Amino acid sequence: MGFFYSLLSSAAFGLIPLFSLPLMAQGLSPATVLFYRFFIATVVLGLFLIARGERFHTSGRNLLKLAGMSLMYTLAALLFIEAFTHLPSGVVATLQFSYPVMVMLIMIAFFHERFSWITAVAVVLAIAGVYLISNGTPAGGSSAGSATGINAFGLMLALSSAVCNAIYITSIYAARITNVTGLMLTFYVMAFGALCSLVNSLAFGSFQLLSSWKELALALLLAVITAVVSNYTLILAVQRIGSTLTSVLGVLEPVTAVIVGILVFSEPFSLPLLLGIVLIAASVVLIMLGGHIRLLLARRKAAKLDIPPSN
Repeated sequence: MGFFYSLLSSAAFGLIPLFSLPLMAQGLSPATVLFYRFFIATVVLGLFLIARGERFHTSGRNLLKLAGMSLMYTLAALLFIEAFTHLPSGVVATLQFSYPVMVMLIMIAFFHERFSWITAVAVVLAIAGVYLISNGTPAGGSSAGSATGINAFGLMLALSSAVCNAIYITSIYAARITNVTGLMLTFYVMAFGALCSLVNSLAFGSFQLLSSWKELALALLLAVITAVVSNYTLILAVQRIGSTLTSVLGVLEPVTAVIVGILVFSEPFSLPLLLGIVLIAASVVLIMLGGHIRLLLARRKAAKLDIPPSN
């Protein structure tokens, strides 16, 4: 069940383009789309937590930490969806998926994590993957058609989203928030995210009310599947198979987005794009399994030292 929950979680995250792109095609701004995703998810999670009998109370210090983390999470999500208008959604999801490599680099730079050959190889693979995607991806969003050349601004948005997500992940470690369950933390992040998105859309005059049952259905599916189901199954997966395996199986997220982009939105596909996706996925998997690889190599080295010399 742990593997099932992990695959379900990553696939659900990968469906963000499936529901957000049609909403944006209806004229809703990225900030408005995010507001409905976060707001509906907050309501659903709140009802779920009430049904479980969990308390919402936490300290003021924790709330300040959660607010700061949520700001970075919201910025990552906004850049992610904004990039859809400049690059195929599958490409955006793949580039954003490079965030674990960035997390490792942040941990090395600011939290004294050890730089190893595994990290170096992962960084090289990630850079090579981005290079291949940059040279094998048509410009424009999901309706780009046969346009040629990478959209540099879209590339910057997608990679900036990955950086913001990496900072958010790192802040969870650095903040050391106590007495808050994973599901409750998700609730507060979604709640603050909804507030930030609402303020952003109102400030720029882009906020729009849902004007049809179709838009409401898309907003509900976006919130429930890509926010509630994805985060809850992620927690269930970590509880059963651990964070490392769960993270590795998260490679299904960009794969799902690429498949949706090709089948639903007729996004272009090429061999360099495929190789770029494979290299970025490999770099992430290498980062996730780095500790296990080092442990395995150390055991083999120790075993060789214990072997008596042959006659």
